[in-house]
Amino acid sequence: MRFTGRQRLAAIVTLVVMVAVITGIVILGSPAEERMKRIDLRRVNDLEGMENAVKFYFAEHATLPMSVEELSKQPGVSIGSDPVTGAAYRYRALDAEQFELCGTFDRASTPRVLTGVNRWEHPAGNHCFTRKVTKQPSK
Repeated sequence: MRFTGRQRLAAIVTLVVMVAVITGIVILGSPAEERMKRIDLRRVNDLEGMENAVKFYFAEHATLPMSVEELSKQPGVSIGSDPVTGAAYRYRALDAEQFELCGTFDRASTPRVLTGVNRWEHPAGNHCFTRKVTKQPSK
């Protein structure tokens, strides 16, 4: 069986497209992998919002909130939950100036090579971040 010029061209174009798609998936990751990255980024953003809320609470009350419920009673504070499981993020005061924020991540974060330290670097699975507030010097 002999192929015509058009059939050969169609086969070559099909092969090139398949190679391009496979290469793209290998380099960029699968759509499912990208989705997990975006969801983990949302989790980090939610925890960052909680950190800011804790710092504002501390600035106003000179003490850390005892629970996430106490924190969420503040005007304008909305505490999110995990976008996939719906589980609440966890907060715990460790001492007078340190607290912990916890969430569960689908994948490990990627190190930041050029921008320095990643304050939200985490492994896959459950991870807690320890943060510290500082008392303002009295005037």
